[in-house]
Amino acid sequence: MTLRFTDAGFRAVPRPQGAWGRFLDVALGDAACAVSLAVAVVAGGFAAHQAENDQFEIAAMLGLVAAPFALVVLTRVVVEVVGHAVLLVMFLGAVLFSPLLLFPGVRRRARRWWKKEPTGPLNLDRLIPVCDLEPVSVDRTGRRVTVTVLVDGRPVAYEARDGAGERLEGEFRALLSAPRPATGVGP
Repeated sequence: MTLRFTDAGFRAVPRPQGAWGRFLDVALGDAACAVSLAVAVVAGGFAAHQAENDQFEIAAMLGLVAAPFALVVLTRVVVEVVGHAVLLVMFLGAVLFSPLLLFPGVRRRARRWWKKEPTGPLNLDRLIPVCDLEPVSVDRTGRRVTVTVLVDGRPVAYEARDGAGERLEGEFRALLSAPRPATGVGP
């Protein structure tokens, strides 16, 4: 998890899970797909040109070079199409479900579902304002620094070691000692 500090508060941004998630971010990102598309088009076009000139060995070699790059682009296209299809299905479901809200039973059930308390993990990928950080505790245990804050009434602990722990403690202390905007109503 990466903490990003601003003057107004901080945001906890989760990192991709494990090496596989980081690999997919790099391999299927925008820059990787742009480079892969360029290499696949150039190598594939040159392979087609060599095949027209009856130089099949060079064409086959260039085709083997272009194939993995074309596979990266094709994988990204499939991921994007599936994502858009899911979005379209969700939109159509909302449009088709909305007339059912005219019936009181469906409306009551939808209201009960909408007001249900979340039971899963906290949503920390949002700006947590400084005014919500009043109960902050910093514990040092050897080389480890633990900063505990209350987010939505639940304690959340951030832990770091060595230099990262020093920076974590420094950022929270700077955030809490910065002048805060007035929150009351006044003249």
